Amino acid sequence: MKKVNLWKTLFLSALAVAAFTGCSDDDPDDGGGMPSITVNGAESARVAVGLDGGKTEAVTIESSGDWTITFEGSDTDDCVAVPATGGKGSTSVYFELGSRSAERTITAKVVTYGTIAGLSVPVPASVTITILQNSDGTTELQTNVKQVRDALSFDGSAVSASTVITGIVVSDYVGNNINNHQIMIADNSTEAGAGMLIRFKGYVGSKDTDYNLTKGMLISLDLQGGIAQRYNDIQYQVDFTSATKDPDITIKDAGDNTPAPITVNDVADLVNYQSQYVQLYSQPIESIRGEKYYNVSSGYANQTFQTKNGSTFALSFMSFTSSWAKDVTIPSNAGYIKGCVSFNYQTPTLSPRNADDLTGMTESLFDIEASETTIKDIAEGSYKLSDVTIVGVHQKGVMFAQEVSGTVYYVLGFNNGWTTQTSNPYINSVGKLADVEGTSEDRYGLYQFSTFEVTTGSDSSLKLPTPETFDATAIEAYTKAPAYKYVKLSGVLHIEKGSSYNTYTITVAGSSVQNITFAYGLDDMFSGVSDGDVVDATGFALGYDSSSSKLNIMLTEIAKNTSTAAVTITTTPTTFSADGATQDIAFTVANAGSNKTYAKIEGTGFSVPSGEVTSPVKVTAEANSGEAREAKLTIYVAASENGAAVAEASVTLKQSAKATGDEGVAYTWTLATGVFETTAGVAENCGTPAMNWNYPDATYIGWDTQNGKGVQIGSSKKPAGSYTLTTSDYTGSVVKIVVNAAIASGGDGKLTVKVGGTQIGETQTLVLESTDYTFTALSPVSGDISIELTNTTKAMYIKSIAINPEE
Repeated sequence: MKKVNLWKTLFLSALAVAAFTGCSDDDPDDGGGMPSITVNGAESARVAVGLDGGKTEAVTIESSGDWTITFEGSDTDDCVAVPATGGKGSTSVYFELGSRSAERTITAKVVTYGTIAGLSVPVPASVTITILQNSDGTTELQTNVKQVRDALSFDGSAVSASTVITGIVVSDYVGNNINNHQIMIADNSTEAGAGMLIRFKGYVGSKDTDYNLTKGMLISLDLQGGIAQRYNDIQYQVDFTSATKDPDITIKDAGDNTPAPITVNDVADLVNYQSQYVQLYSQPIESIRGEKYYNVSSGYANQTFQTKNGSTFALSFMSFTSSWAKDVTIPSNAGYIKGCVSFNYQTPTLSPRNADDLTGMTESLFDIEASETTIKDIAEGSYKLSDVTIVGVHQKGVMFAQEVSGTVYYVLGFNNGWTTQTSNPYINSVGKLADVEGTSEDRYGLYQFSTFEVTTGSDSSLKLPTPETFDATAIEAYTKAPAYKYVKLSGVLHIEKGSSYNTYTITVAGSSVQNITFAYGLDDMFSGVSDGDVVDATGFALGYDSSSSKLNIMLTEIAKNTSTAAVTITTTPTTFSADGATQDIAFTVANAGSNKTYAKIEGTGFSVPSGEVTSPVKVTAEANSGEAREAKLTIYVAASENGAAVAEASVTLKQSAKATGDEGVAYTWTLATGVFETTAGVAENCGTPAMNWNYPDATYIGWDTQNGKGVQIGSSKKPAGSYTLTTSDYTGSVVKIVVNAAIASGGDGKLTVKVGGTQIGETQTLVLESTDYTFTALSPVSGDISIELTNTTKAMYIKSIAINPEE
C-alpha cells in the first residue's frame, strides 16, 4: 500500500485555497500563521545522562506557538520532560530519567502548530531531541564498527556468536548510491578500517516493507547468522542473503549523524577506507568534461577522475542514480568530490550519495605533477624515471629494471593498444637505458605504468641477478606474496593456436597453480619449441590473480629440454557416481627415453590396468555402498612397474556416497531473455518446479542471439568479475547440479557451485562453446544453493540449471 503524508496533502490543499484569499500585512501574536520551531537553533539536538539516571543538560526550544513533547518507543515510562509543554517564545527544557543497567536511546518529538492565513487548517512543525542514556553520560555517538571488523575472521563462515554492531549509516538509499539490499555503516571517526558493508535479504528503502535506514542514522544489529566474508577477496561484508532471516535493527538515533567526509590524499589509500564516507581533491579527465555523470542507457556509469599526481579513480553510478545523476554535468573544474568507498571487482571506486556530493568542483583545473623517483618508490600516480634499463618485452608490455642500493627493482609498462603478437615497439631496445614518464596504477597488487612514454639511450651496464628457480614450492610461496621477480622454470609447454591469437602456457610438476601463462607471448620466441615439449624458460613473474588462479610470466628465453622426463595429466576427473563408472583420463609423456609409462591407484574402490599404459588410461570405480571416498591416480615413468619413478603426475579421484533416499525432486530451468537486470533483484517462479533465484548487480546484462549461449553477464569492456545466483527454495538433498555456461572468445571465466555453504565438485574453467558442467556431491547435501561465475575479462554466459536431473 502506498503511504500518504496527510499533513503534506492538507498543506498543499490549503495553499490552493489560500491562493484565492486576500493578503494581510498583520502578523498576529496569537499563534496564527505558518509555524516555526527550533531546538538549540537547529532541527535536532542530543542530550545525555548516565546509567544512574538523573537530569540531562537543558536545551532551548524557540517556537512560534504552543508546543507539546511526546516520546517515541516503549521504554519511556521513567523519562520525564520538564516542562512537557510550552508556548510561544523561548523555553528551557531538561529531561529526568530513571536508572538503567543497559544503555538506551529515547527520541522526543516536539510539535507546534500554526495556520495558513484565511484558513483554519492546522499545519505542524516539529523538532527532534535524542536522549542518550549510557555509562559515560555522553552525547558522543558510541559506535564499534572497527572493533567488530577487527574481531571477525571474514573467512566465508557464518557469524556463530552474538555480535552486536553499532554504526552510522553512511550510504543513501534516497540517492541509490549502492544496491538496495545493502547499507554501509561506519564509526564516527577518521580512522581507517572503520567501515563495513551489510547485505540483507530484504530491501533498504521507504516502502512499508522496507528497512527505512536513511543516511546518518545510528543503528544497532546483531551480525549472528550472517556470512562474514571478503567479497571478491577484498571487501569486508556480512551477508544475510542465505540466513534464515534478516536481523532485527534498532534505530538508536534517527537524525542525520553523517560524519564529515574523511580527506584521502592518496588513491592507493581508498581500499583502507572501504564503506566509509570520504573526499578526494581531483578533477575529471579531459574526455568526460561536459558529459552527464550518468551517461549510459543502463547498468553502471563509471567516470574517471585524477588527482594532482596523476593517480586516477572512478566515480561509480548505478542505474537507479540516473534519477538525479543524468541531469548533472561533469564540470571543467577541480575540487573535492565526495562519496562512499565501494569496489568495481577489486578496484576501489567512489560512490557519490547524491548531487550534493558533487558540488565541490568549483576550482580551476590543475596541471598533473609528475614526480621524479626510482622504481623502488613507485606508487599510484604520475612519475618520471631516469636511467632505467629495458630488460624484457611481450606483445603489450615493457619491463624496466633499476638497481637501487644494491637491489634490482622492476616495473612493467603496459599498453593495451599494442595488438600485434609478432612484435613490440621496443623489442630491439632490450638492454638499453631509458627515461620513462607516465601514470602508474595498481594491478593485482603490483604497480604498472598504464600510460607511458619512453626515450631510449645507450647500452646499459646493469647486470640482472641470478633468476630464482620457480619450482612447485617456490610458486606456492609466490602466490601468497606476489612481486615482480626474475625467475627460471621448467615444465611442459602447451600451445593453443587461435585464428588471431596464440596462447602459451606451461605446466610445472607438482604445482597447484594450473594456469601459468607466458603472458602476451611473442610468436617468434617460440619458434624452436612445440606443444608438449619439456622446456626450460627464463623471464619475469608479473603477479598472481587469485580470482582466476593465474600466474603470468614475461618470457625472455626458452629452450627445449630433451633430457628431463615429464608427465602431464590433461583430463580433470569428474566425481564418479555411487553406482560405479569408468572414465578415460588423458595424459602426455615427454622424454621417457627407455623407460615405460604405468598407472597406479592409492586408495580403495578404484582400479586401472596393470602393465604399461597409453593415453587415455581407463579408470574404473566399483559400486559404492558406503560413505563417499577418494583415491589418488598416479601416472608415472619408470624402468619397470612399481619401480622408481623418473617423472610422475597425480590427480585425486572422488566417488559419491550411496543415495540416502531423501534427495529432492528433479529441477530444470532454461533461462530466458529479460530474467535478470543490471540491478540486483529476484527472478521469480523460475524453472520446474518454480523457484525464486536471487541475482546480484551486474556491469551489463544481455542475451546471446547469435550462438544460443543464453544470458550474457558482463562484456568485453565491463567484465562482471563475480556473479552469483542463490536460492533457498529447493527442498531435499542435492546429489548433482548441472549448469550450462560459456565464455566469450578470450575470456577466463570459472564456475563454482555450493550447497549449504559447502562446495560440491571442482571449480570448472569455462570454454567458448555452451557446455554442461556437472557438479556431484560426495555425499547428499542440503541448504541454500549458490552458483558463482567469476572472470577478469570479456563476457560470461549461463543457459540452464538442473538439480538432481533425471538420468
